[in-house]
Amino acid sequence: MVVSRGERRVNVGVFLNQYHEPGGECPPAETFEQVALLESAGFDSVTVGERHLHEEGFIEPITLLAAIAGRTDTLDLGTAALVPALHDPLRLAEQLAEIDRLSNGRVRFGGALGYRPAELAAFGVDADERVGRFIEAIGLLDTLWAGDRVTHDGDHFTYDNAFVRPAPGSIPIWIGGHADIAIKRAAYRGSGWIASASSPIEELESQIAVYEDALEEFEKDRSNNEVILMRDCFVGETRDKARETIEPHLTRLYEWYARWNQTYMDENDVAVEYDDLEEKFIVGTPSDCIESLEAYDALGVDHVILRVQFPGQPHEPTMDCLERLGSEVLPAVQ
Repeated sequence: MVVSRGERRVNVGVFLNQYHEPGGECPPAETFEQVALLESAGFDSVTVGERHLHEEGFIEPITLLAAIAGRTDTLDLGTAALVPALHDPLRLAEQLAEIDRLSNGRVRFGGALGYRPAELAAFGVDADERVGRFIEAIGLLDTLWAGDRVTHDGDHFTYDNAFVRPAPGSIPIWIGGHADIAIKRAAYRGSGWIASASSPIEELESQIAVYEDALEEFEKDRSNNEVILMRDCFVGETRDKARETIEPHLTRLYEWYARWNQTYMDENDVAVEYDDLEEKFIVGTPSDCIESLEAYDALGVDHVILRVQFPGQPHEPTMDCLERLGSEVLPAVQ
């Protein structure tokens, strides 16, 4: 029987910057300083993503997550998202099971289809195979993490008596998607749905309804299945100062998205105007951020993952933002 979401309040985590700055590196010491602040301030999670063939450079997520596991005690360690189609499922299952063991069960696996043709081609994956490889890989990961032995002859992966030891028992599987069919796939195959960071709140409301209806159809317990929302965010002393600090770095990232042919942008237009995208962001004062988080909570979002640092953005204002979130925002929403 499906039950309601219950009395849970929204969890708040942070998506780390993994982009090297144009002309410079993203120093590990700064990343680890941010992670230490997240844990001491009481954030719920830290999350990393996956990208390949990025000209300026991008920090490899599994290695980074393992390093964070050894430096933290309480933060959930998430991926949002890895692309299972680019990995051997057995190897990926082993790597994340070990990070889960090292962190005493704090790993949450978020996966997505992948959309960049260059990334898929570099790993020998045909774009038409994305969905099939994803579904097959997700099923294998879940079975391997449960400790079962796997003999499998599928369309994309073949194993004879494969297993993972030590096995974690289970790792929550979050699945990203925007279209209704992808949301229903998340309800059927995972234990969480990652909403698109670009969804306006009206669209998000209808998408959550699709997800919850699908959970009911599949006779799954809503209280055991999460809605995860990613949002670009920056909190400053005033709205104007917040925008002034973040705008050049945030628009640079969206110009990169346009360069990569992000589906909701014209592939020939890499000039991005902040005003055209402002509704997708949480940029303003702590009160503005609290208001947004409370609105998401009321819709049924269980976990908001905030991305607060963008390409070329210095470390100091990032730490200032995290400190404001920790001292002024978290106490009001958790």
